[in-house]
Amino acid sequence: MPLNEESIKQLIAISLILILIIFTFLIIKPIFFSIILGLILAYIFNPIDKRLIKIVKSGTISACITSLIVVVLLGLFIWFVVPILVTQIFNTYNMIIGLDVVSFLKNTLPILFSSDQITANFAASYSTFVSTSTQTVLTRFTEMVVNLPALLLKLAVVALVFFYGLRDGGKLIKVLEDTLPFNKSLTTRFIKKSKDVTFSVVYGRIIIGIMTGLLSGISFYIAGVPNSTLLTFIAILAGVIPIVGPWIVWIPVVAGLFIAGQTLPAMLLLLYNGLFVSFFDNITHPLFISKQASLPISFTLIGMIGGLLVFGIFGVIVGPLIVAYLVTLFEIYLEYNVAKQKKE
Repeated sequence: MPLNEESIKQLIAISLILILIIFTFLIIKPIFFSIILGLILAYIFNPIDKRLIKIVKSGTISACITSLIVVVLLGLFIWFVVPILVTQIFNTYNMIIGLDVVSFLKNTLPILFSSDQITANFAASYSTFVSTSTQTVLTRFTEMVVNLPALLLKLAVVALVFFYGLRDGGKLIKVLEDTLPFNKSLTTRFIKKSKDVTFSVVYGRIIIGIMTGLLSGISFYIAGVPNSTLLTFIAILAGVIPIVGPWIVWIPVVAGLFIAGQTLPAMLLLLYNGLFVSFFDNITHPLFISKQASLPISFTLIGMIGGLLVFGIFGVIVGPLIVAYLVTLFEIYLEYNVAKQKKE
């Protein structure tokens, strides 16, 4: 079939669009995660921005003030918390090196150390594990220092997307509404459902996880547990991950206190975390996550693990969101097809 002038023009236009899409993808790929993180932060701080707009009557000014608040919070964290974390990481490392783990396990579980050869093998394996872990951490830290300029550029992208996400969030949603290939009713439902799953993941999982980790951390400080800031930070990260939770931190802490002979602090920590923190977690999650918006835990966990492997630590936020949006889009698409078949 010979090509006419109109077909050639269409082919050239499509080729040009595809080339531009490919080049745009290559440009965005290195900073894709920074863009997503900026949008997520804009969503988290959007309630503050909305309140400020009512006062200052300007989207630009309110976005500037909100951005300044975030910069101050981040600066305070870096100034006060990060040095403590670094110090306590080294303290923990020295404590682990100084522990006579072999003797402790030999006295606790003598059946596993029936010969001197087994004891020597275990001691060598433990020493190798500690040295390998240390080397891995030092290598990652060195890579971070070397890649600092690229990291700063990515942080600048996060800041820009965060600011314009706050200021022009409504316009972005309007563009999305105009782009989706559904009728107005299904498009409205998709936008609403997307907001619900975003609220579910960000507030129901992230914010509540941070709060439960902090509640456990408070008990570490009161009980006088060494390196409480580091333990609190780990408990916060664990609180964000479904199924895991802060218990993965406070149970070993309680066990360590019992072993050290500090029975009263251990019992108080056990009761506080086992009853109050667990009760708080079980009560607040249903308040923030509606049954319609929440994903099955298996989907959330898959999203977090996949996101962690692809995007790093912040993938625990991005991963579940991507899975949630895909599931939502699939549900809306099925409804669209069913409605279309009924009309036919």
